[in-house]
Amino acid sequence: MVVQHVIGDPGLVALYLTAYMLIALAVLTVIFIAISSKKRRVTPIYLSGEPEDVIKEHVPAPGHLYWGFMKRFAHRIYEYLVGKMHTGNLQDWISFMASWYGLLLLISIILGIIYVYMR
Repeated sequence: MVVQHVIGDPGLVALYLTAYMLIALAVLTVIFIAISSKKRRVTPIYLSGEPEDVIKEHVPAPGHLYWGFMKRFAHRIYEYLVGKMHTGNLQDWISFMASWYGLLLLISIILGIIYVYMR
């Protein structure tokens, strides 16, 4: 009876899901803090032999962080997407986007039907 009452009210479902996600986030944060290393490795900044006063701040720019991540960790994904999307043909991009939006529309329709059926 309680489950049927909760499923019937989308506000309560959203509230419960948010609470569960926050609890899961708190648990994962505690686990991360517990297992993370307490030691910090401090190394000097490498500036190709230049002194450190040639830069204003000792932090990288956000754009450099993004491209550093893309080049080091997501290189295969990036190359695959560039190879598929940057063909020079607009029809390739349109078909990719239409299939992606179609998949999202299909998922939303299925979830809507499941929601109506569960009511």
